[in-house]
Amino acid sequence: MASLTVESSTALRRMAAKLLGEYAPPRLQHTRELLTELESALERQAVTGEWAGLAADICRALKAGGADGFLRLPPIAKTVHPRIRGRSRDYLRYLLASRRFSAELQRALTESPVGRPLVNPHYPLSSPLLVQHGYHLVRLLEATDLDAAALRLVVDFGAGYGSFFRLLRNLGYRERYLIWDLPVMCALQRFYLRNVFPTGPGGQPPGNLEWVVSGDAAAAATIARHSTEHQPSLFIATWSLSETPLAVRERITPALAGFTHILCAYQRAFGEHDNVQYFRALEKSLPGFDWQHAECPVYRGNFYLIGRRAASTSAVAR
Repeated sequence: MASLTVESSTALRRMAAKLLGEYAPPRLQHTRELLTELESALERQAVTGEWAGLAADICRALKAGGADGFLRLPPIAKTVHPRIRGRSRDYLRYLLASRRFSAELQRALTESPVGRPLVNPHYPLSSPLLVQHGYHLVRLLEATDLDAAALRLVVDFGAGYGSFFRLLRNLGYRERYLIWDLPVMCALQRFYLRNVFPTGPGGQPPGNLEWVVSGDAAAAATIARHSTEHQPSLFIATWSLSETPLAVRERITPALAGFTHILCAYQRAFGEHDNVQYFRALEKSLPGFDWQHAECPVYRGNFYLIGRRAASTSAVAR
């Protein structure tokens, strides 16, 4: 009977979320610039295979369906803004039970209507993805006892449409933030964040935000330099490094040694790649970190690798 009650409650919540989600999105600015940037990005795309196909699908969907509700367009909704059915309630339950889930973080989970995001049936003020990002952050805080206010650099590898930047900005973060991504995704992030946080003449993105384009031969060296100059520093890669070809990963991972904190989330396998084996090897290659490496209790078959540079190593680095 209790199981039926939970199922009925979930069904009612989903119905309510669907009704609440039928709202008219705000008219977004800079749409023409987005389409121009996307066309240019496709021409500069250095990747092939699945991600190249997704980039082309996103461009076609935006042209056909418009940008005002872009988060509901199929190629975006199935990848970087998913419904996360069956896990949203467990993410929220974990957050509410954590001592690191503060009133400030709860307020930061309030969703923006930009792009017409999905409504979280278990927390209607937010979206499924934003609650998941809150969970990522809490897991990091619990594992490393990080003082997020002390961070001077965040590098977000494969940043979706820019949601994690939005979460940290809602929490007051104003230091340097670098997004390292494909050209098409960089254009989409710039468009989204210009509309959520318009800054200065022309409604530019926030001034602390920079992009490093994947495929740039100097990208890894640029990141390594920034991580040395700006500390404490955080490298984030949630289901992004794990979906990158091995040859590309080999160019990226040497830059990780300069960070003081690392947060990776990954699936067990991607194509023919055994990601568990890969991330175990990555952990061993960075012995200067204290690591927590375990399966996610909410999302089985997926894992967190969370590291904090050991105190003795930090002292030597300084």
